Amino acid sequence: MTNQKKTQKQLLYDFKQCENEIQKLRNAKKNQNKVVEALNLGNDLYTDLANSLPSGMYRSRVFHDLALDAERWLGSTETPYVVEFANDRFFEILHLDRVVLEKNPSIIHDLIFYEDRADFARLNIESNLNLTPFFWEGRFMVNDSIIWIYFKSIPRILENQDIIWTGTLEDISSRKQAEEEIKNKNAELQKLNADKDYFISILGHDLKSPFNSILGFLDILLSDLHTNDIEETERQLKIVNNSAIFTYKLLEDILAWALSQSGKLPFEPKEHNLKFCCDKVVEMLKPNAENKNISIDNAMPEEIMVFADANMLNCILRNLISNAIKFTSNGGYINIYSEQNNS
Repeated sequence: MTNQKKTQKQLLYDFKQCENEIQKLRNAKKNQNKVVEALNLGNDLYTDLANSLPSGMYRSRVFHDLALDAERWLGSTETPYVVEFANDRFFEILHLDRVVLEKNPSIIHDLIFYEDRADFARLNIESNLNLTPFFWEGRFMVNDSIIWIYFKSIPRILENQDIIWTGTLEDISSRKQAEEEIKNKNAELQKLNADKDYFISILGHDLKSPFNSILGFLDILLSDLHTNDIEETERQLKIVNNSAIFTYKLLEDILAWALSQSGKLPFEPKEHNLKFCCDKVVEMLKPNAENKNISIDNAMPEEIMVFADANMLNCILRNLISNAIKFTSNGGYINIYSEQNNS
């Protein structure tokens, strides 16, 4: 009987102990639920925060045994990594579906512009080898359009030697477009500066001779003013006047050329009589030729027509004839002629 009572007491004690253990388990479960709730809340807050960022945000795991495999970085299958997390902006920028990326991480490689893939693979291998931050910008083909993407991420190595990369990606297409516009503007400014320098050199080259002619005749007029008769003075004044008219027309031609080089003068080609155009230029340059006692014969056939812009044609003829005068000796002869090529 005594043993039976002990057994009952023992059973009651054991039952009580079981109740205590059950209560502890219930309390532990409650605490666990609280922990899970806290973790879920923290995860929701983290996700909300990540989705509020203007940049794409991601976390990827690069497998240690595949991190330096160049073919996997270049290939479109069996990538050396998985994307463990990405915010909404990540998928918006790349126009990807979350489920598709989870099933096939290599789809990112397929989007990279072909010519940029080798550089992307090289920098990834270097960063995984040296555990240095990854910075890369390149082109992606998204919806049949090229966009520029900038990746920036930092590594963290795990106990199993896998590498966690946490980073951001940004669509920098607008910045690249602005940089290209600045580059084009700089090139345009450099061209304008070169045109300005060339314009100044042309002014010095083409206007020096007629101004020397005008100054020379004015000096003669002043020195002989009281000894020359009225006819001689009138002759010399006509020469000065013609030189001034020529210089003015020359300046107009140079300004027209400068406008054409800057794209501000319209290109308007049409038919012109070449001999007639040449006669006008010869008449303009006549004072220069007379200063060196040079004879000019325009032997062009009257029937030859050319299709050209008037300003450009006059500029070409003026340069050719003025150079001929410049490099012809005093008392020389210049013959101007042309042939029609019907081929």
